[in-house]
Amino acid sequence: MKKMGKYGKLAGMTAAALGMTAALTLEGASAYFTTYVSAGGSQVVRLGSSTEIHEDVSQMTKHISIENASAENDCFVRVKVFYGGDLEVVYSDTENNWYEGEAGYWYYRPILPAAQTTTGLDVKINVPEGYDRDSFNVVVIQECTPVVFDGTGNPTADWSTVYSEYEEVSEGEGADNP
Repeated sequence: MKKMGKYGKLAGMTAAALGMTAALTLEGASAYFTTYVSAGGSQVVRLGSSTEIHEDVSQMTKHISIENASAENDCFVRVKVFYGGDLEVVYSDTENNWYEGEAGYWYYRPILPAAQTTTGLDVKINVPEGYDRDSFNVVVIQECTPVVFDGTGNPTADWSTVYSEYEEVSEGEGADNP
């Protein structure tokens, strides 16, 4: 057997040390490449429905209806009326599709199908005697939420979902082409 010289042992130990260092850093390098990789392409994401409010006023009554502007998604809708001062409002619905729920919201009972409009909710504004009829606002806020299904397959409304960073993307647009 041939003896290794002084430099042979040193070269062998250096090669072993480099090999062990490479083996220990391989996992870290792999994590780097899996964490910091970008990809191209796009996919349109639609988070629920979009709705439009329709309001008409006649004889101190607001006639409110909500249109589901989505061509694809059914939704649940609700409205809330804000008013100030000594005003009083009276709600009415001739078709019995609206009901008063929690926190002052009025909910539309059936699911609102895509591209359809709710029946009307009338809000009669009673102005006290001597009150300036031109010095107040009655503001209507409407909200919608997509139809979701519970564990047994029943449709439910999840009013707690917030789409705060939702940005609508048009067909053909992607993350790389805003």
